[in-house]
Amino acid sequence: MFEQVIGDGANLFIGIVAVLIGFAAALGYVDFQKTNKKENNEH
Repeated sequence: MFEQVIGDGANLFIGIVAVLIGFAAALGYVDFQKTNKKENNEH
């Protein structure tokens, strides 16, 4: 019984962490693309 509750909580936690990491990676990628375009326009 307790193991199932802990398992559900761990799965939820891992899911939230995965979403946050994906979101941070997407923001970083978009920022990288913007910086790249600015550098290309300046040259």
